[in-house]
Parts: sequence; structure tokens; C-alpha cells
Amino acid sequence: MSLLLLVTRHLCTAVAASLALGVVALLAAATASAVPRAVATMHAEQLAHAVAATSAVTRDVVSVDTAFPGYGSAFAPYHGLDLGAGDAEVDPPQPDLDGYLDGLRALAAAQPQPLAGVLGEPDVLVDSPRVRTALLDGNDVADPGVVLRAGATIDDQVDVVAGRLPRPTPVLADPSALLPGPDGVVDVEPVPVEVAMSQAAADELGWTVGSVHPTDDPLLPPLRLVGTWEPRDATADLWQHGPLAVTPEVLVDPNVGRIVTAAVLTDPGTLAAWVDGPTARTWYAVDATGVPAAGTAALLAQLRGFTATTSSVVEGDTAVLRPASGLVDVLATTLGQRRGVDAVVAVLAVGPAGALVAVLALAARLVVDQRRRALALLRARGASGTWARAVVAVEGLVVGLPGAALGLAAGLLVVPGAPGTGQVLAALACGAAPAVALALSAGPAGLRERRHDLGGSHPAHARARRWGEAAVVAAAAATTWLALDRGVVSGAVDGRGLDPVVVAAPLLVSLAAALLAVRAVPPVLHGVERALARRRDLVPFLGAARVRRDPAGGLVPAVALVLAFGTASSGVVLATTVRDAVTHEAWGEVGADVRVAGPAVDDATRARLDAVDGVAAVATVRDAGRLLLGDTPVTLYVASGALDRVQADVPGAPEDLDRLGTVDGTLPVVAAGDVGAARTLAGAAGPVGVDVVDTVDRLPGLPPTTAALLADADAAAALLGTGDGTARLALFQLDDDADRAAVEAAVTDLLPTAVVDDPLAGEEALLATPSAAGLRTAFVVAVVASGLLSAAAVVLALVLGTPARTRLLAVLRTLGLPRGAERGLVLWEVGPWVGAALVTGAVLAVAVPALVVGMVDLAPLTGADAAPSLVVDPWWLAALVAALLAVVAAGAWLAGLPGRRRTADHLRGGTD
Repeated sequence: MSLLLLVTRHLCTAVAASLALGVVALLAAATASAVPRAVATMHAEQLAHAVAATSAVTRDVVSVDTAFPGYGSAFAPYHGLDLGAGDAEVDPPQPDLDGYLDGLRALAAAQPQPLAGVLGEPDVLVDSPRVRTALLDGNDVADPGVVLRAGATIDDQVDVVAGRLPRPTPVLADPSALLPGPDGVVDVEPVPVEVAMSQAAADELGWTVGSVHPTDDPLLPPLRLVGTWEPRDATADLWQHGPLAVTPEVLVDPNVGRIVTAAVLTDPGTLAAWVDGPTARTWYAVDATGVPAAGTAALLAQLRGFTATTSSVVEGDTAVLRPASGLVDVLATTLGQRRGVDAVVAVLAVGPAGALVAVLALAARLVVDQRRRALALLRARGASGTWARAVVAVEGLVVGLPGAALGLAAGLLVVPGAPGTGQVLAALACGAAPAVALALSAGPAGLRERRHDLGGSHPAHARARRWGEAAVVAAAAATTWLALDRGVVSGAVDGRGLDPVVVAAPLLVSLAAALLAVRAVPPVLHGVERALARRRDLVPFLGAARVRRDPAGGLVPAVALVLAFGTASSGVVLATTVRDAVTHEAWGEVGADVRVAGPAVDDATRARLDAVDGVAAVATVRDAGRLLLGDTPVTLYVASGALDRVQADVPGAPEDLDRLGTVDGTLPVVAAGDVGAARTLAGAAGPVGVDVVDTVDRLPGLPPTTAALLADADAAAALLGTGDGTARLALFQLDDDADRAAVEAAVTDLLPTAVVDDPLAGEEALLATPSAAGLRTAFVVAVVASGLLSAAAVVLALVLGTPARTRLLAVLRTLGLPRGAERGLVLWEVGPWVGAALVTGAVLAVAVPALVVGMVDLAPLTGADAAPSLVVDPWWLAALVAALLAVVAAGAWLAGLPGRRRTADHLRGGTD
């Protein structure tokens, strides 16, 4: 009989088992295709999100210099040009800013990829120092001032409202002519410098088109406003690099009054001629949206090299490029997040991967069981073992390769993108896996029907199993020791991807725990079996004996159950840990239900805030200055109001805040950071003893410091003399039914310049990042996949044990076994392994997350500075246990449906 004919006949009979192999290949190929692209896409989106969340000043590559760019070597002095023409007025030479920009573009193009693609269009702004201008009658500005500004492209970013943009202003060839003579009189009246300012700045300063305004710089002519303008895009990055132009800066000093500073536009050549000590700001606009995940580490290395080098943009130009960028820190943080995400994803992949392998092995055994008689007949007629293996292997290829192709296509559909060579090879391996599994199952041992407890495996096989299990346990111990001894590693390892130790340690620990659990169950069952032997009911004793002597499906489903539940429980603990750390960080940053910062909050203002509908309590905190606690400098914060009520439910808040107001000769304080062991504080009236009522890592809602004390304002004023000063920080406790948006709107109405912070918004922002969203998806997928694959393993194992169970039940029914007892036997076949999975999973739920926290810096995922502490939520674990039990019960019910037909055939066929 030809190989093709045999395979065709096999495919036409008992199709369900063969289709199961195809489905396994499809799932494996889909996973191998989609998961790497999904993770890479998530990393790329996280990088783009992190870059977009920073300001242009932070992310762009910026260089600041004191030389005016664009003059080459021809421009030597600032503040006037010595042209040998006496006190004549001449047109100032113009810098070649376009040529300088071309040089910047050429310098960017010469960089390697991906840095060259990240460095966007360059630009230049040149500013003068602040120049005070004359006061205007009828204007309430006590200290008016301007910053003269010129740039390469800034004129193209504004629309003229009135007048025109500045033109080159004739300058004096000899600037000393502006200095007063011996008689105190200036002989030369220079032409006023033409400037233009935004309409908002003109309204604030009271300038009008055509007005002339003297300055307090004796070597700078008056300024003439020739036009006003509005920005074409007030949110453009240009205005972040050049502030004060669109909206002037307004400060209110109680001793001076209103201080206003505005940036005004002028001609570049005029600015270079008149201004002494300009500041040139050159930058590349950064766009990292197109950087793939694999290029992040390379971009970080290239950017570090670029920012560490001083470059000459145009040969001979006195202006040089000294680049710097906050993008370096953003990339480093992103890589740290990536390491944490990859570690968590690797841990989550252990259970589903193990369960998938188990399902593959069980499905292969089921196919071979259904082909056993045909294959045994082939062997009896002289076919070799290789020929028998080839028959089932070809069958595996016939169902596996199309399944893998469909899986690869499904992965491309779920996560679009070009598959890499590794993904295609992985899909091919998934397609060949059923053939390998079938060939291994079709050996001589697999073609014989036998009980596992009779005529055990070959001694060599038993020794190999023992040595293999010992090797797994030893490898788990070695990698765990290596990981913990090395400690937490931040960022990517040499930019080459995930550290192998991070992947191997949790995998080996989980596998070692599963093997130990499988080894521990038979001795325990032996004791249970001896105890149940005294009972009158048969099913418990018989079930314990069967599961110990001849477990359904062997030990493979047991390992799958332990791995799957261990991974699911570990994932739940990791998810809870990260979520709890995010919550603590958000609330620790804000310190209350609502925080208001910025404007002065005196007692009267606090009373008005306390009267806002929905506000339950308000406390204010102010910085009382730096003091010495022994020899340690500390920052003293003093609080007024009901701080104990405000921070009653804030995670990480100090305890015993109500004791801060109790004074008995010493000052009660809360210590934060490293304050040392001294307990004497140097006050204005002498040393004061302090009583530390609580010690915390940080004071929630307050600026981070290395060492700080928090005290009651009245107590600190009485003992230290810190009564002066105004608080600029208010913390709110809201009513349970308060409308947060309404409260924040009311606070903004009372304090228009205040910055209002909401911890829930901060928490949502952290959880809305691509990394956090991707991890949530990974947690859900891992738990669901573990459950479904566990159910599949249980069902296949019970189906494999159906023939032996049916024969046994046929005999027992003739002896009076009651109806329904078969389901009890089915539950006993899986119950001990479920119990082992629950116990081992509980251990792995703590051990694996603790190992991950000990290996990987998860702080970038939470926004915190320190690694999170493990948080075990019993309710989520209880829900997971209930789900596992429900899955197993459903699988047992499906596999335990009694087959009452052909009982006589089973009786004639023999019994156990």
C-alpha cells in the first residue's frame, strides 16, 4: 500500500483529531507571527508617545552660543561695525542665515540612520539681553522691558496686524559717537531701531505703531514700533524656543509692581550691529515617529555621540554647534520601559507556550491511538518503524503546513506589517511541529496498549527523565542566582534586545516548579489511596488509584495545568503590582483629591476655597526655608488647615498627621528622605528639639527633596519663628459625591493663574500610554489563552483515557456501580492535578513576580523613581481560581458524557 494512499485513508477517518493538530499549528503560527510585530509596534508607539509628550524645548536638539551665526570670519566685533567712516550711518551687513541653515542640513544628512531621519528642519533665533525701556504715562507697568529677537524663519511665522515688519536700520559706523562728550551731550542722534511686537505685547506695554521708546542702554538707540503681528500658529514649536513673543511675561512684585518683558522682532543685521552679547539658539526639530522599535537603542547611542561633539557648521564661522537634547533621557527611559514590558511579556508567554506544547503532544497521541491498529498491522506485515513514522509524519505535514499558513495570514490580519524572516521561519516550524509530534508518538512504545504502572518504561528512559528533571531544576537555580546576584538592570542590554537571563529565569523556575509538583503528586496520592481504602464507597478509592497508576494522558496535561495557572497567577500579581504602583505614584505626586499650585493662598483665599461646593477640607503648605537638623540641611514645610483630613485616604501619606499640632516643648514633624539621626533643629531663637512622629520616603503632593520635614504652621511659628511667608500650594479633600470637573472649574475661577492637578487624571495618563495599554492586553490574552489551552489539555487527556475508562465502567456497571459514578471518576482523573496546579500556582504567583522585580527595573512603567513593591490582590486570585475550576469542570463534563453503547463489546474486549 502506497504512502499517499495510507495518508489519504487516515485523513478521511477520525478527522477531528487531525484537525486538532491543524488548529494547534494555526494558533502557534498566528502567535509567532502576530506577537513579535505587536510588541515591536507597541514599542514604536511608546517611543512616539514619549517624544510627543515632551515639549519642543526638551525633545529638540538645541545648541546655545554667544556668537552670531551666518557671518563667517568677516564679522569680528559686536555692538557696532568699525567701517572707518567716522560717525556716518551705514546699512548693517546681513548674516547669511540661509547658508547657515544649509550647513545645518548638510550636517544632519551626514549622520547615520536613524539619527539623520530624526533630525528635522533646523532653525535659528538670536536674542539680546533684556533691555529696560522708558515708562509710559497712563500705563501701570512699573518695569517695562524687551528682548530684541531676530531669526531665520520667524518673519514667515507671523501675520502683520498693523504697520509692517522691521527693515534694516542704518547703524553708526563708530558706536562711540553715542557716548556723551565732555559736556555730557550726545552729538549724534542715531536712527531708532525698527521693531515689531505681537498685538498682545503692544496692548500690555501700551506701545502703538510709530511710537519711539528710549532704552536704558546708552549704546542702544531708541526703539521704534513699526508694526504689530499675530502668530499664524501660536502652538508652533518656534514659540516654545522663543518665548515672550506671542504673550509677554508678566510678574507682580509687591515691592516693585508689574514687571513686563516682551520679545520684539527686528532685523538680523541691525541686531548683530547694535547688541552686545547676543544669545544664538540653534535647534533641529525632532520627529521620532518613524523610528522602528529595533532602532531605538541605536538612536540613543548616535544621539549621545552627536550631543557630545562640537561641530563647525560653516567653515570659518565663529558660531559653532554644541548640541544638547532632553531626548537622550526620553530614549533611556523608553528603553527602560521596554525592558520591563519585554520581561513581563516573556513571563506571560511561559504558560500558554507550555500548554500549547502539551496540547500538541496530546493531540498527536490521540491521532496515533486512532491509527494504532492500522499502524500495528503495517508493522506486522513487515513495514519498518521508519515507514510507520513517515506515514503519520506526512499526515502531520498535510494538516500542519496549511494550518501554519493560515496562522501566518491571521497574524498579518490582526497585526498588519511585513513579517520578518524569523517570523516566517517560526511559522514553518509550527507547520512542521505536528509531523514531529506524530513521528515521536508513533514509536514502538506508542503503538502498544499498556498501563503505565505495569511494565514501566525502559530503565535508560527513566534515568534520562530523572537527569533531565535534575538539569531543569539546576538550571533554574543557577539562572535565579545569577539574576538576583546581578541585581536590577535598567535599560536594554547593549541595545541588542531582551536579556536571555530575563527570559530564562522565570521560564525555568516555572518549569522546575511544575516538574516538582508532578513528582510530588504520586506519593501524596498513594497516602490518599491507603486512607480511602477503608471507605465503603468505591469511586474515591478507585479514582485515586487510577490517577496514580495510569493517569489520563500521562503527565503532560499535569505540567500544562501547572504552567498555565502559574503563569496566569503570576500575570495577575504583576498586573496588580504595576497598577498599584501607578496609583501610588499619581497620588504621591498630587497628594490629595485636588492640588492647586502657583498663586498665593492666604487665610482669606483658603476660606473661599473651602467654601467651594464639593470641597470637604483644604490645607495649605508653604516652604519655610532650609534649616539644619543637626548637621543635615533639611527643607522645612509648614502646613495650615486640616492636612490630616485631606491626606487621610491618600496612598503613602504619613500617619499621625493629627499629632503635628500638639506642642509640648518639642516640634512634632514628619521626616522624609535621609534626615539623619539628630533631633535638634536650628531655629531663629535657638535650637529646638523635634519629635519625629512618622518617616516616609516622600511627602505626598510636595516637591521632591533629599531631606525634608513637615510641621504644623502654628507650632513652627511658635517654636522656630517661621510665621512670615505665603503658601502657594493648597491640597483639597472632596466630598464623596463631588463633581471633580465642577470643583476644578470653580477653583480656576477663583485663581485663574493656578495650576490644578488631579491624581485620577495623572493615573489615567500613565495608564493610557502604549506600553501600559499593551501590557493590559497581554495580561488579558495570557490569562484567556492559559484557560482555553488548559481546557483543551484536560479534554484531550480525558478523551485519551476514555477507552480504558469505558471498559472499566462496563465491568463496574455489571457489578452494580450506580449511574453517574463515571463523572466522579472523570473528576478524580483531573482533580489531583488541578490541586497541584493551584498550590504551585500560588507559589509561582509570588516567586516569579518577585524574580522579575529583582531582575528588571519596572519603575519606568509606573512613572516612579523606585521599584514597585509586590501587591497580591486576593480577590483577583480567587476569581482566577474560580475560572480555572469552571474550565476544568466544563472539560470534565464534556469528556465524561457517558457512552452506554457497545457495553457488551467492551466486556468481550477485555477489562482492566
